[in-house]
Amino acid sequence: MILRNVIWCKKTKTKMFSGTLTSESIGKKFLVLITGYKMNISKVKEKWHIFPMEDVTDQSVNIKRTLVVVPHDEGREKIVERLSKAIDEGKIDRYIWATPGLPMLIFVTLGLIAALLLGDLVWLLVRSILGA
Repeated sequence: MILRNVIWCKKTKTKMFSGTLTSESIGKKFLVLITGYKMNISKVKEKWHIFPMEDVTDQSVNIKRTLVVVPHDEGREKIVERLSKAIDEGKIDRYIWATPGLPMLIFVTLGLIAALLLGDLVWLLVRSILGA
């Protein structure tokens, strides 16, 4: 994910974190970099398994963007709706941070099943390399 984000940043010649996102903590930024990527809001709307990793709060004149590592209880649709409204009004750009929800869950589940059936795969690999 980090490599994908760096390539996207170089290709589009834009900053990874712009506007009010620059004031977010380094920890949040790092988590977003390793778990998500910038995506056009229209693609986020189309794909139900893509979850936005940022949200907006309207503050009279300015709009405040915040990174969301753990999704809110209110649901994906309301967050996407707020982001779309801010984009339509020209307050933020059309690229937002998003993360794939379902595909990550599939890989974690496959890893769990492999660990339950085969045991510790890393230890098996090290043991086979060392010839023990």
